[in-house]
Amino acid sequence: MTEPAKLRELRGAVQAGREVISVHYACESLADATDHPAAISCIGVASLNNGTREAFSLADLPATMEQVEREIALLDRFYDYLIEHRESVIVHWNMNSSVFGFPALNKRYCFITGKDHPRHKPSEHLLYDLDDIVGEMYGDQYVKHPKFYNLASLNQIGLFSYLSGKDEASRFKTGDFGAISSSATTKARANLDILRALLSGQLRTQKSAGSIEFAGQQIDAVDAVLAIGQRMRNAERELTRRYGTRETLRIADEYDVQDLLKTLFALFFDDVRPESWSPNYAGGAARIDFLIPAFELAIEVKRARPSMSARDLADELIVDRDRYKEEQRAKHLICLVFDYEGLLSGPRGLEADLTRESTVEGLAVTVRIFDR
Repeated sequence: MTEPAKLRELRGAVQAGREVISVHYACESLADATDHPAAISCIGVASLNNGTREAFSLADLPATMEQVEREIALLDRFYDYLIEHRESVIVHWNMNSSVFGFPALNKRYCFITGKDHPRHKPSEHLLYDLDDIVGEMYGDQYVKHPKFYNLASLNQIGLFSYLSGKDEASRFKTGDFGAISSSATTKARANLDILRALLSGQLRTQKSAGSIEFAGQQIDAVDAVLAIGQRMRNAERELTRRYGTRETLRIADEYDVQDLLKTLFALFFDDVRPESWSPNYAGGAARIDFLIPAFELAIEVKRARPSMSARDLADELIVDRDRYKEEQRAKHLICLVFDYEGLLSGPRGLEADLTRESTVEGLAVTVRIFDR
């Protein structure tokens, strides 16, 4: 998996000791802002270097002030902060549009002050959208919507004071600016946690469980499992070409597939546990074909059979998913389906459908059908 250029730049900035700050803000409902730029209730910032957090919030200013005056003061304090940190790298989440983002903040400032431009605009080359970077690395569908919340949840990033954008807009109407302030700073801090996971190669997405080091390179753990599955048929063929008449492993059923896979997985992973018992489910205990604890990966192996329909495979996978959701050590389930006879029609579409329909909060699912 190729690392995006923006992520390489961020990695270089961190290694060079440059200050990295995160910015996130909350505003009134965009649906209510039909004739004006949306009003700002809080801007939260957090520093990667020293761990400090700060909120520029309406909650910090006297209620006796007119709200628009409080908002101007809020924005003035924020722009002072940007001037003080003008050389800092800024990470954010989707703050790059005129509706929501730095351009929107600038428009709001000019609208309520009557000035032609804000006091300070961060340079474009210092701004890094984490959603764009993760999407470039793992594909646009790297996690279900809402992406920020689900990505943080999948990576066990604390969101104790989190409010959705809709909830923040509702609190704006009721004047609960304290709750909005806590939410905005929580999101600013969570941005940095996502960045740390990205830089360490441990970020989990719907398609990734973190990275392993192999031959001096960082390789995505899920990609490694899928690549092994893709090359399984070559390995099976080579096993039949032994010197003389020496005995060999012949792949006749799922158990033979599992034996060979375990050997291949051992090349990449230090701890591969076969046939781990999962907690009781539907009246009995179930077995996970493989568990890789370091990456909280569960791997299920299936061989297509003449009697297996697409619906049968979907039903089996749903049962597997529900079992493994109870398995606290597993956060990502990979289902490898070997169908060399082409018994399942439309395998690429089936993969996408099963992956999308089976993924739930707290458990990512990847399905791959090997039909050639």
